[in-house]
Amino acid sequence: MRTIRKEELLHEFPSLPYDVSEQMKGRGASNFAVMLTWGKELFVRCYHRYSNGKLAERQRYVFADDGAVRYGSDDSKHWSIRKTFREPVFCKSGYGYSFDNTYTILNRKALASSCMKYSQLEYYSGNLVMEYLHLYCKHRNLEYLMKCGYGDNLLGEAYSGFWNNQKHLCVYGDINWKSNNLLKMLGLNRLEFKVLQGNEYHYLTYLGWRESLPKCKPEELLLLCKVFEDAHGTAKHFCELTGLRPQRIASYLSKYGIKCYDYQDYLEQCRQLRYNLHDTAISLPHHFFEMHERLTKAIKYKANETLRQHFAERIQERRKLEFQSGSLIICQPDSMDKIITEGKSLCHCVAGYAERHAEGKLHILFIRQKESMETPFYTMEVSREGKIIQVRGSHNCEPTQEVTQLIEEYRIYIQSIFRKKERINI
Repeated sequence: MRTIRKEELLHEFPSLPYDVSEQMKGRGASNFAVMLTWGKELFVRCYHRYSNGKLAERQRYVFADDGAVRYGSDDSKHWSIRKTFREPVFCKSGYGYSFDNTYTILNRKALASSCMKYSQLEYYSGNLVMEYLHLYCKHRNLEYLMKCGYGDNLLGEAYSGFWNNQKHLCVYGDINWKSNNLLKMLGLNRLEFKVLQGNEYHYLTYLGWRESLPKCKPEELLLLCKVFEDAHGTAKHFCELTGLRPQRIASYLSKYGIKCYDYQDYLEQCRQLRYNLHDTAISLPHHFFEMHERLTKAIKYKANETLRQHFAERIQERRKLEFQSGSLIICQPDSMDKIITEGKSLCHCVAGYAERHAEGKLHILFIRQKESMETPFYTMEVSREGKIIQVRGSHNCEPTQEVTQLIEEYRIYIQSIFRKKERINI
């Protein structure tokens, strides 16, 4: 957009409709972006409402066929063209502090009467609306990406500027903006596009696997995305241990609903017991969870008196890791057998961690309900550095809301114990 055109548009801003002005009235600090039309252009006026109800206009925008422009003012009366395009700043940041610059859009219906009516703003779930419309002004074919479900997967937010407190819209992936053909824009063929229908959020991950395994079929690549996501290193490690192709491992894990971290734990158990992982009867058992539990019981530490002695020596030091809140309590196991019983009762693999717990390489803690202390409820793993690694319930179920709240309180509590990244002396 030429400078002369920007200056002309500055004097064409429509006034606020009465009903919109009424919507901004009230008490309490808040921000608003009002959409207006005058001809084909979309005008946006941005207001900050102070706690006492007073309104102050902070930013202005125009979105047109030939581009977009942002205007600013130091006194809300004299406006000038701003060289950089960014989201509205309703309150300036103080030293080391950022104000809430989120805003509510009013009079959104004006969008449909402007040249931005095909922007597909309704498909954008982010908060950077001004930057989204600016991107649409530069690349009208953004419409195709949004309508086909690829938009939210490709559009993200990144911080930049002084103190990193200014958000900007960023586009992930190498999009061919010069083409109006969706397949060419995405770099996909017709078969790949069909396979990804309903799975558009895997698009970027799909490209990564396609680059790593160019001879794979699209269906196989999508399965790798679903099973491994971006964990290429994990897939490679599984292949090295078993001698199998990643596609076959992904198919197996998907068929039996096995999580990667459970399978990794199982392979580690097989390695400790010197099982032949190149035998598919071992690496891909038909009854994985039963096999996993049997191996857990078979690990030699169960009869290792030295480990039991190390376990007992650390009980007193681990007292500081115990915690309680409300009806829940976090306590430590008082014997290695209790860890084995815990895994058996909750049907998960915590018993495989008992050796490392005894050696002080990690900490296994039990979450109990005070009214039934002997009944296994949830199991928690904490690293030597004081990080909560995982919390598992029966059959590896996720924590309840009550347990999640306890975990957040406990996370704050153990930070004081493991401050400055020092390891606890146990």
